[in-house]
Amino acid sequence: MTMRSQEQELRQWLQRLAEDPANADNPLLAEFQALAERHGKLLRQFRKIAKISDRLQTETKEMALQQRQFVLMVSHEFRTPLAIIDSASQMLELEPKLPVSAMPRVGKIRNAVQRMLHLIERCLTNDRLGTAAARPMAFDLAAMLTALTGEVGASACGHRVELHGADRPLPIPGDRDLLAIVFSNLLENAVKYSPNGGTIRVDLSAGEGQVTVRIADEGIGVNAADAARLFDKYFRASNAAGTTGAGLGLHLARCIVDTHGGGISVTSELGRGSAFTVRLPVSRAEVRATATVPVAEEAS
Repeated sequence: MTMRSQEQELRQWLQRLAEDPANADNPLLAEFQALAERHGKLLRQFRKIAKISDRLQTETKEMALQQRQFVLMVSHEFRTPLAIIDSASQMLELEPKLPVSAMPRVGKIRNAVQRMLHLIERCLTNDRLGTAAARPMAFDLAAMLTALTGEVGASACGHRVELHGADRPLPIPGDRDLLAIVFSNLLENAVKYSPNGGTIRVDLSAGEGQVTVRIADEGIGVNAADAARLFDKYFRASNAAGTTGAGLGLHLARCIVDTHGGGISVTSELGRGSAFTVRLPVSRAEVRATATVPVAEEAS
């Protein structure tokens, strides 16, 4: 029964009561009528709320469709310039006069381009807006962290990047490319928010069915209020003014880690640095518990 029919039935019931001669002097009749009037007002308000809810759902679906179309359009447009960058990087690698010291930087450019192209391919082929299925396949987390810390250490002037606990292979199930975005973002943030240099320490450990990666810096840190919101979309700490970023990188990192059945947290002290801890399960079943992660926002 709809709310409108309920209101009509209530009015008819009251009308029958009022027309019954037996109720002519019933003192409760007026109270029933007052209650019915209030009930009718509530039903009308509920109908208005239901209409507003329906309209919002329709607008949300339309916005989602527009966002999907925008993401697909941007993804298509990015492929050509990325291919040009990759081609130019390959030519640089073949350039005999290129200084040997520049080769790691060229390699980093090519790796970044390949990660972007991989994500774009996922975005273009996925059925759901702004999501990419996490495909858990065993890979060596220790080897990946060794490569990433090497890349960051080679390009971070004034910073010392230390990796501990990666002296032997550590296979885990997961999407290697998506998790590489998580740790690349955390490492690059550690450099970016440590303008005075210092040590960036990466600790890898395993135990109790999970692996733990802790990335700590000696940078500017954040206060407790900002630390609680660092993973919110578009949020930037109050002391991040003047530093490039859109507030999307950590949000994306959390989405990726959540998709893998893990967790990410931060401890920070203003002026004394931050430490991000990522925990990932070693069980493939836990990774499969969730299957999608937003990729419409690239790490900043």
